[in-house]
Amino acid sequence: MSRSMKRRTIVILIALVILVTMAWHRIKGGSGVGVDSVSWLPAEARNITYIDQYLGCRIAEFDIPREPFEAWCRRIDKPLRELAGESKTVFRCLPWLGNRGAVLAPNEPNETERSQWEVNRMYAFFYRGDLFYEKRHSNGGGYTLGYDVEKQRAYYFYSHH
Repeated sequence: MSRSMKRRTIVILIALVILVTMAWHRIKGGSGVGVDSVSWLPAEARNITYIDQYLGCRIAEFDIPREPFEAWCRRIDKPLRELAGESKTVFRCLPWLGNRGAVLAPNEPNETERSQWEVNRMYAFFYRGDLFYEKRHSNGGGYTLGYDVEKQRAYYFYSHH
């Protein structure tokens, strides 16, 4: 076997290993409902519901006291601001988990209540006094974090695109 043929074979094998690794991560993903910890969230987070998708999307909601969440957001360079009068939203992971059968949909008695339930399952809403951070990338991806002060519950959304 010639030297160039060996080099070509090595390059092809390396490319194959990279592709298999990417495929594995794409298939693997991760999700949980009511878990105690997730490596990419603050250590103080509890009662975590999350999905870590293979296409660069991480969504979570969890219970945490205000101070540790604010400190964690500062450490990851996503400082929260208190909402003055505007309302904001963060995508929730419940629709994706519902598609996987991890969370169940209630049997709402009428279409109006069912529609409202679907909206609340898709978005967490934040109002005056709640905490919020958002940064969008030019490709439409980015980060959105919210903290419901009354419920002491945090919401995290990241999308690559």
